[in-house]
Amino acid sequence: MLDKQININSITKKIIYLLPFIFFFQLNAQSYNLEQGKADFFRNRNALTQPVPVNIQKHFDIAIDEIDQMLKGEKPLSFKRAVYLVENAYYEGKISWEEYNNEILRIKPILNKMIDNRNLRQYKTAGNWAVFTYMSDSIPENNFKPYLYDFENFMSDTDVESSMVSRLLKTKKGNCRALPYFYKILANEVDVEAFIATAPMHIYVKHRDEQGNWWNLEMTTGSFSRSSFIMETFNVSEAAIASGLFMKSLSDVESVVYCIHDLLGFYERKTGRYSDDFVKKCYEIGLQYYPNSQLQANKGNDLQSRLRNKMIDMGLRSYRELVNYPELMTEFQIMHSTFQYLSEIGYSTMKNEDYEKMVYDIKEKQTKLNSEK
Repeated sequence: MLDKQININSITKKIIYLLPFIFFFQLNAQSYNLEQGKADFFRNRNALTQPVPVNIQKHFDIAIDEIDQMLKGEKPLSFKRAVYLVENAYYEGKISWEEYNNEILRIKPILNKMIDNRNLRQYKTAGNWAVFTYMSDSIPENNFKPYLYDFENFMSDTDVESSMVSRLLKTKKGNCRALPYFYKILANEVDVEAFIATAPMHIYVKHRDEQGNWWNLEMTTGSFSRSSFIMETFNVSEAAIASGLFMKSLSDVESVVYCIHDLLGFYERKTGRYSDDFVKKCYEIGLQYYPNSQLQANKGNDLQSRLRNKMIDMGLRSYRELVNYPELMTEFQIMHSTFQYLSEIGYSTMKNEDYEKMVYDIKEKQTKLNSEK
């Protein structure tokens, strides 16, 4: 730490002045390039000049406060409810909990009847079969209308609603958030094991078979994927798996925490902000219960944005200039340690164009299979 009130000798002073440059050699260039994400940064900076509309902030506050109560044990832990809260915040309180919940409860007895009609109660995976069949197959129980992957809006760039379970319930179309989330919600309703798992820009389901072997269920394609395929396709490292960042079978607590990550994504959509006190409140709550989660990236981006804003306000053009400002150096070191930790736990992302290519490849294969039927 620098302290201008301490008289330090010239050798120590030289070492201190070298510290920032040692940090720079260690930094991940993608995370610390001041030009990277410039448009996002200035959009966030401009957004901070205006208050968030009261009705928007109100429902985002409602969402994080109730999720916080769930995680503290003050309210029942419910993935179904957490998903609703997050989506209702985006829609500014316009989603009816009764309609959302009643549609899910309407499906529950249908699933149980499917199991009983086929005498499958003795099997641990009977519920998995029922949920998968109801969602993926054209059967009388779903009026011959399965839930489909929304190839038109899979990136949620033009239509963020494709990621919403609340929309999926009405349209039977969704992306790789809505479909696996709905699977888990239904699985919870019929008391069968199902876990959310994540990869960069992707969510899928994991569950065990009758012998206890793990399977990766892709609700986007209605098929099972090998772990090696997910690792290669979504750029997942061994470190990310070992740390539990990606491809982990998320516990019920961790699944609810992941909803906070969704909440912050929707908050940025609505407000243009990825860095402010609400963002900080959210990731600080979530990281208490799931430290090796993608909320670390939210934290790093928030810390970086706060530091950049201070640098701009002070007329500083380079991180090298922080050496003269002990408080900013401390903030820099905290930011650096966060990004360093992300690197250690295997954080990675996927290029939009690579993801789009993968989805279109899947669409072509499905079209071919359908034409051969």
